[in-house]
Amino acid sequence: MSRINICFACDDNYAKLCGVSIASILNKAKDSDDLNFYILNYHISEKNKAKFEHLKKIKDCDINFFKIDDERFKNLYLPEKKGYLSIAAYLRFVISSLFRGIDKILYLDCDVIATTSLEEIYNTDIEDFYAAMVKDTSSEENCERLHFNPEDIYYNSGVILMNLKKWREDNLEQILFNTIDEGLDDQDILNIAMKGQIKTLDPKWNWQGKAKYYPKGEKYPNLIHFITAYKPWRTGSRKGFNKEYFKNLKLTPWNNIYEQYFSRYFPNISRDRKYLHICFCGVKTRVKIS
Repeated sequence: MSRINICFACDDNYAKLCGVSIASILNKAKDSDDLNFYILNYHISEKNKAKFEHLKKIKDCDINFFKIDDERFKNLYLPEKKGYLSIAAYLRFVISSLFRGIDKILYLDCDVIATTSLEEIYNTDIEDFYAAMVKDTSSEENCERLHFNPEDIYYNSGVILMNLKKWREDNLEQILFNTIDEGLDDQDILNIAMKGQIKTLDPKWNWQGKAKYYPKGEKYPNLIHFITAYKPWRTGSRKGFNKEYFKNLKLTPWNNIYEQYFSRYFPNISRDRKYLHICFCGVKTRVKIS
């Protein structure tokens, strides 16, 4: 059996996306993949926790929740201009101290979908590195902004194969927290703190929506990262690999046929956390969603 440790950082708002990501991993896993999921739990409801347990029907696995202490992040700086950021974005900083019995773990953002087994990426040799990551599609601009050298690489932090043993040896966790500063987001901090100690992965392990960074001749990336404006659960766009999201959503307890239909074909519908608000032929109605 090939043991693969995978970590997500998640709050209740991202529980469904995390569930779809896990479903895709289970659906594409090899029989020999021994999958162990560790979810950093920042206020995930009991209802959503129960839904995660249902994912084991796709393939047997371990799903472990780790409640995060609010006090540790109480005074954390959240950039005002980065409205998509929450405390959950910084939870990955504490992974090395939370999981002292684990030396390697694959961290994934909740908006990442797998199209193949993760055995290959997990077996990447990172003994001499803090992590293995994929170059960000805006690497050159970000290197200039952070005053990196021209030959340096700025990495996308949505997929990180972490060498937790080395993180602990060098006290990287404390360095990350010491680097937090106004004007820097969580991805900036990771790039600054680990600069020169990151192994570059093939772009197929973090497809970010820009073809020029994707190897020619390959039909599908191995990990799809929905970081562009074309998010299947929000915009209704049919671009990119949105069908992969809906295919895996159907495998989960969060699947809702009404939300799928309206989000894909009526992208301008407004909605809150519980309802789609629809106006059709002058008649206003609302459809409850999960």
